[in-house]
Amino acid sequence: MYFSVITPVNLRQAAHEMAQSAAYAEHQWLWKFFPSSQEQQRDFIFRRYDQEVMPRFYIVSKREPVAFSGIWQVQSQPYAPQLSDGQHLSFQLRANPVITKTNDKGKPQRHDVVMDAKKRLLLEHGLTEDATWRDLKRDEDKPLLYDLTQQTCLDWLQSRSDRLGFSIVAANVDAYQQHRADKQRRADKPEIRFSTVDFSGELIVTDSELFRHTLFNGIGHTKAFGCGLLLVKRSES
Repeated sequence: MYFSVITPVNLRQAAHEMAQSAAYAEHQWLWKFFPSSQEQQRDFIFRRYDQEVMPRFYIVSKREPVAFSGIWQVQSQPYAPQLSDGQHLSFQLRANPVITKTNDKGKPQRHDVVMDAKKRLLLEHGLTEDATWRDLKRDEDKPLLYDLTQQTCLDWLQSRSDRLGFSIVAANVDAYQQHRADKQRRADKPEIRFSTVDFSGELIVTDSELFRHTLFNGIGHTKAFGCGLLLVKRSES
């Protein structure tokens, strides 16, 4: 496995190249760093992390990426993390928290955990799912939606941690966003929307082999759109 960082050499050209990139176009663009046949299955996970105006991509892959133009620099190294049970690590994660429910036709369907919880809460208060949150605000400064987002997303991550080889010591939801997958969608194709949640916190490795698999393969769905890559480093505490 390889851990790579892709950064621009020419910031102006890179910014122009990425300006119109929705999630699906970005995924296609990253394939250029992994020359392969059309039958090749995706064998990398990634996360885009912008520092001010500079786009930066972190990638974990089975193959070493190769720069296809002089606009971008690729720095790669073998990825063989030294792990042990009981190890404390700080982490960052961008994920797509969803739950799967059966629809009226008996088919499984994924639902954003925040929107699903919001819908249930509104119905519990006799409101429609299109209602605003004004009637549900508490006396504190933060509205219920903030607390709902924190709780539902953290519960989602916690419920998966055991089978992913770790337990959470402390975690926070830093950002919740909804996205369109393709800005240039054709009129005859359904629009793809998805949400991302940025987590940060501290964890303990409970099963080093399971955790290694998690680092190599990611967490959750929508990995083609930059979700799932777990970034870790040794905890300073």
